[in-house]
Amino acid sequence: MALREFREKINLKIYDSKPTVLKILSGSNVVVSFTAIAVLIYYYGFELSNETRDFCFAIIESSFGFYIFRFLLKLFYDFHPPTFLRQNWFEATIIFLLLIEGISYNLFNSMIIEPLFLSIGFKDFGDFSMVFVQMFVFVILLNNVLKDRKFKPWLKIHPGWLFTISIALMTLVGSLLLMLPEMSNIEGGMNFIDSLFLSMSSVSVTGLSTIDISSALTFKGQVIVLVLIKLGGLNTIAFGALMLIVAKFGVGIKYHEVIEDFVNKDSILNAKSMLTKIVVWATAFEIIGIVLLFIGFGNQGIFSDQGERMFQALFHGVSGFNNAGLSILEGGMMHPDIIHNQFVHSVIMILFFFGGFGMIYVFDLLEFKKLRERIKTPWKTIEFGTKISLFFTLGLLLFGAVVFIIFEWDNTLKDQSGLSSVLIAFFESMTTRNAGFNVVDTASLTMPVMIIFLFLMFIGASSGSAGGGIRTSTFAIMWASLISTIKGKPHTELFKRTISNDLVLKAYAIFLFFVIGNVIGPFTLAITEADLLASGKFDFMDLVFEHVSAASTVGLSTGITSELSVSGKTVLVIAMFIGRVGTLTLAYLVGKKVISKNYKYPSAHTMVG
Repeated sequence: MALREFREKINLKIYDSKPTVLKILSGSNVVVSFTAIAVLIYYYGFELSNETRDFCFAIIESSFGFYIFRFLLKLFYDFHPPTFLRQNWFEATIIFLLLIEGISYNLFNSMIIEPLFLSIGFKDFGDFSMVFVQMFVFVILLNNVLKDRKFKPWLKIHPGWLFTISIALMTLVGSLLLMLPEMSNIEGGMNFIDSLFLSMSSVSVTGLSTIDISSALTFKGQVIVLVLIKLGGLNTIAFGALMLIVAKFGVGIKYHEVIEDFVNKDSILNAKSMLTKIVVWATAFEIIGIVLLFIGFGNQGIFSDQGERMFQALFHGVSGFNNAGLSILEGGMMHPDIIHNQFVHSVIMILFFFGGFGMIYVFDLLEFKKLRERIKTPWKTIEFGTKISLFFTLGLLLFGAVVFIIFEWDNTLKDQSGLSSVLIAFFESMTTRNAGFNVVDTASLTMPVMIIFLFLMFIGASSGSAGGGIRTSTFAIMWASLISTIKGKPHTELFKRTISNDLVLKAYAIFLFFVIGNVIGPFTLAITEADLLASGKFDFMDLVFEHVSAASTVGLSTGITSELSVSGKTVLVIAMFIGRVGTLTLAYLVGKKVISKNYKYPSAHTMVG
C-alpha cells in the first residue's frame, strides 16, 4: 500500500472527529497558557519554599508536555502533514528544541545548552536554565497570538487606539509585575506610583526613574525593566507595520491614512516583510552592540564576574539602541569603572545614533541592495526622508557639541583633555536629543547649555525611531517653511523638493500641541511642587527641564525626579505617555470627525506680525 493511500485512509478515519478534537485543543490551550503565565508570575514574584518551587516547575514541565502533545496532534489531524510543517515551521522548530531539551533534562539532569553558558562564566546555571526553558512558553504564546485568526467585523478599531491601548496595557502590566516582592529590595515591594513611573519610563524608553534601579531592583526586576524597554523600543514604524499585519482585527482601508503617519507610505503594502526586516536589523544592531560592550567593559571591577559582565552588556546594549537611558550601574555611565572608558562611550553613542535615526532610513542608507543600486546608478541618491533624518541629525549633533564645548570648557570639561572634551561634547549632544545617558553631572551644567539642551530635547529624534520629541522631520519642515516664507516663495521647498501644504500644517500642529503640553506640564508641576520650590533646593528651571525631558522621552534630569510628590510623578507619567504615543495620534483620537472634507470657506485676510 502506498504511503499516500495509507494517509488517505487515516484522513477518512479522523475526518468526523477533527472539529471536536481541535476545539478541545483550542480551549485547553487557553487554560494551559493562562495557568503557565500565572505560575511564572508566582514563581518569580514571591519568595517560595523548595517544595513550592518544585511544584511550580512541575506545572511548567506539564505545560511543555501539553504544547508538544498539542502540536503533534494537530500535525496528525492535518490532512496534509508536510504542508502543515512548512506553514508552521517556526512552531515546529520551537517544539523540536523543547523536546530535545526536555529529554536531555529528564534523562541526564542537564540541558544541552548548559556547557555553552558555563563556558562564558555562568557558574550557577540552575536559575538561568529555568529562565531559558520558560522562554519557550513566551515564544509559543506569542506565536499563537500572531497567527492568522478569524475575528468578527465588530472588532474594527482605530489604529491610534490600538497603539495607545497597547502602550497603556504594557505599562500597567509592567507596573504590577514590578510591585511583586521579589522584584525589588524594598521591604514589602515597590509602591504603585514608583512602579508605574518606572514601567512608563521603560515602555516609553525615557530613562527617568524615582528609584535607583541598580540597587533598588533585584536581578528579576532588572530583567522586567529590560523586557519593557525592548517592547517599548518597537518604534512607531514597526508598530505601523504590525497594525497592517493584524488587519484581521478589523483595521480597514478607511484607516490607512492614519496608518501612513506611522509607516512610510511607499512600504504600506509591504508591511509584513518590513516588520520582519525591522526586527532582524534592530536585533542585529543590539547583538553587535552587546558584543562590543562585553569586550569594552574589560575584566576589572564590577565586570570581573563574567555573568555580571554579560548581563551589563546585554542591558546597556538594548537600553542604548532603544534610546532608553536606563542603567543598572550605580551612576550610569558615570560609574567609576567606565567613566573614563572612551571605547564604551563611543559604542553607546553609535547605538544612540542608529536607534534614533529611524529604521526605514537606516535601510535606505545601509541596505546592500540600495548601496549596489546607487553605485550602478550614481544619479540615484538617498530618499527625501533619509536626507532629512541624516542632515538634520548630524547638523543638530554638531550644533549641540559646539555649544557644549564653548560654554562648558571652563566648567565640566576643565579637567579633560582635548580629545576627551570633544567626545564628551558629542556624547552629551547626542544623548540630549533622545537617549538619556550622561557622562557629566547635568545639574552642574551652565544655563546657556541647559537652554540649548531644552531646545534639542524638544526636537528629539527622527521619525520612526525609538526617540521622542517633535522629531527632526517636523523641525525640518518648519525650518523649510520659514526659509521659503522669508524668500517669498509660494511653496515650501527642501532639498529641491516641494513639500505639500498638508505636511506643513501637520508639522505646525505637532509643534503647537507640543508647546501647549510643555506649558501646561511645568505650570502644573509649579503647583504640585510648591513646597519643593520653597525649600530652595530646586528652582522652576529644574521643573521645566524635567517635564520637557519626560515629554520628549529623553530621560535627562537635574536630580529632582526622586524628590517629586505623588502628584508631580503622575504629571510626568502622563507626559511620558503622551510623548510615547505622540500628540498628533491623540489629536486624531479626540478630534471630531467631519462628514466631508470637500468644501472650502470664503477667503479671509488679517495682519500677521
